[in-house]
Amino acid sequence: MTLSAVCATAVRFSRYQFPGKERDTESGNDYFGARYYASSMGRFMSPDHPLIDQHPENPQSWNLYAYARNNPLINIDPTGLGCVTDLGQGSDKDHESVEFNNSISSDDCANQHGTWVPGDVSANNTGAYRDSNGNINFQATTNTGGNVYYSSFVSGAQTDANGVGPGASIAHASADWLSSQIVGGGSLDQMMSFAARRMEPRGGGDLMALLAGPGFSLDAPDNWAGPGGMGTPQGQGDWAAMAHDYNFLTNGITIGSYFNPFISRATARALIQSDNNLIGHAGGAQAVKMGMFFGVVNAFQWLTHPF
Repeated sequence: MTLSAVCATAVRFSRYQFPGKERDTESGNDYFGARYYASSMGRFMSPDHPLIDQHPENPQSWNLYAYARNNPLINIDPTGLGCVTDLGQGSDKDHESVEFNNSISSDDCANQHGTWVPGDVSANNTGAYRDSNGNINFQATTNTGGNVYYSSFVSGAQTDANGVGPGASIAHASADWLSSQIVGGGSLDQMMSFAARRMEPRGGGDLMALLAGPGFSLDAPDNWAGPGGMGTPQGQGDWAAMAHDYNFLTNGITIGSYFNPFISRATARALIQSDNNLIGHAGGAQAVKMGMFFGVVNAFQWLTHPF
C-alpha cells in the first residue's frame, strides 16, 4: 500500500461541522435549515427576522447575523426551532401576551412552559384563539427555507426537538410548491400570516366533507377544504385549499363571484387561475371532486369574460 493510499483511507473528513450541521462542500457553509452559516467569518450569510427577539438590555440580540448572541460557549441554537411562551391575558380578554424566543435551548423553553416549533417564530405569523372549553390554542407558521411548517398547539404544550408532542399538531409543505400557487400580488410571507391568523373553522358539515374532502365518505379530516377553514392542513389537498382561500382574499373573490357575470376581467382571470391551481395541486380523488365543481365555475367565467 502506498503512502498516498494510507493517507486517503486514514483521513476522513466529516460533512457535519460546527455545531453538528452539514457542511456544503461547494460553498463551505454550514446548513442550519433556515439559513447558512459561514464558519470562516463566524456569521450567518443572511439576517434573522428583525424585531422578533431583540432586547435593549442585550446589544448582541440586535445583531441579526450572529449565532447564539455571538456567545456559542454559553448559548446554543442547535435545531433552528423557536420557542412560544404564553404569558397570559394581554391588554384585554381578546388579547394574549406571548413571548417569542429563537435563541433558547429545549430545556429552557420547557422550563418556562413554552412550546418549540420548527423555524423562527414571530408575532406576524402566530395566532391565538379560545376554544369551546376556554383553553388558549395557538397557530404558528414558519419558513425554514425549504419548507413551510404549520404548528397548532395548546398553551404550554411540551414538544420535542422536532416540535412534536401531546397537544400539538404539525405539518409541512414545500415552500416553492406553495409559492407556485399564489395568484396576483400576494407573497408566501403574507400567505403564512393569513393561515396562522385565520380563526374561521371549516363550515358545511357532513355534506361539505363529502363534496370537498379527500375521500368519498363523511369522514374527511381536512381543515380547509370547504367554506372557511383554519388549523393544521391534513394533506396535499388541504394545503392547496388553504392557498386557494388566500388567493380569494388577496384578489377580492367571494363565493358570490362564482356565477357573477359582472365581476371585472381581472377578478375573473384570478378566479379561474386560483381554481385551476387548486384542481391541479389537490391530487387524487379530491382533485376530481374539485374539478367537477370549479370546472363549471371556470366555464361560466370563460363564457362571460372571454380572454
